[in-house]
Amino acid sequence: MNVTLAILTLASTIATVMMAVTIYELDIAIKELNFESISATYEMMDDELKGQLRNIKSWKLQGLSAEEVLKDPKKLEAVREASKTLDRIGYFVYRDLVGDWFIQEQYAGLILDSFLAMKDYLKALRDSSECGDTSLSEREQAVCKKGPWFMRRFYLLLVVISYAYLCEKFPFQCESTFRRYGLKPQNPVPSEWLEQDVKKWLKKRGYGRHL
Repeated sequence: MNVTLAILTLASTIATVMMAVTIYELDIAIKELNFESISATYEMMDDELKGQLRNIKSWKLQGLSAEEVLKDPKKLEAVREASKTLDRIGYFVYRDLVGDWFIQEQYAGLILDSFLAMKDYLKALRDSSECGDTSLSEREQAVCKKGPWFMRRFYLLLVVISYAYLCEKFPFQCESTFRRYGLKPQNPVPSEWLEQDVKKWLKKRGYGRHL
C-alpha cells in the first residue's frame, strides 16, 4: 500500500512539474509572439504609411469628393494600401497579439485622425467592392451599404478603441481632431458597420458603451 501511494504521489508530482514547465514554456512563447507582433506593428507604422495618411488628409481638407479620389488610380491605391495596413494591425489587436492599450498609447491620435480623413473615401471603396455586384437588386445593394463591413473590419475596431481612449483621456485633443474636419466629437463608426465578432470583442473588453 505504501509503495502504491508513493508511486501515485511521485506520478502526481511529476505531472505537476511537467505542467508547470509546459505553462512556463507556453508563457514564454506567447510573450515572444507578442513581442514579434509589436515589432511588426512598429515596422508597418512606417514613413510610407504616414506619408499616405498625410496625402489622404490633404485631399480631405481640400474638399476632394470620394468620386474624385476613387477615379484617380494613385489616390485610390493610397486609400486601399493605407487602410489595408491599419486593418492588419487591427487584426493583431483582435487576436490579442498586441494589446489595445499599446495601440491607444502609441497611435490613438493618428488612427482616429486617419479615419476621419479617409472615412468617405473608404466607405465608397468598401461599397463598390462589397455591394457593387450587378446581380444584386437595388434594394439588396442599399441593405448591403448599411450593413456590417467585411473589408477593413479590424481597422474599424482600431478606430473605436482609439476614439474611446482619446476622447475619454484627452478631451481637448479629441475635440481638436474632430474640429479639423468640421465635426463634433462622437464615435465615427456607426454600430451597424461593425461585424458581430468585432462587436463581441469590443463588448467583452468594455467598449460596449461606444457601440
